[in-house]
Amino acid sequence: MIRSIAFISALVFAAPLAAEDLVVREILQEKPLSGSDTQVVIVSKLTLRPGGRIPLHTHPGDEHAVIVVGGLATLPNGKEINFAPGTPMFFPEGSVHGGVTNSGETDLEVMTTHIVRADEPFQTPAE
Repeated sequence: MIRSIAFISALVFAAPLAAEDLVVREILQEKPLSGSDTQVVIVSKLTLRPGGRIPLHTHPGDEHAVIVVGGLATLPNGKEINFAPGTPMFFPEGSVHGGVTNSGETDLEVMTTHIVRADEPFQTPAE
């Protein structure tokens, strides 16, 4: 079962970018977790365009991520950090994460791997 994610959107060059066009998640693969009837592994490419914000949220499982193309970002506490390419991240099941805004001038790109329960929503808002 391939699920659609609310962040998937098409880039339209003729019109100004809407908020949903600033965060784009492309699912590259979704497969059942070996030995499990209830969990799936979802590998995605997440693009956070300048001004885009990932809302605070949780997942029904673990998320592993690696920054592919880094840049300047603002955290929920207002602190700016420069994400370097190759930076790994881990968010265990139920941990609130996100709230990050791309405050740079170029796209941030992140590869994510989620191991989540297949029968629950991919993410739940936490704000």
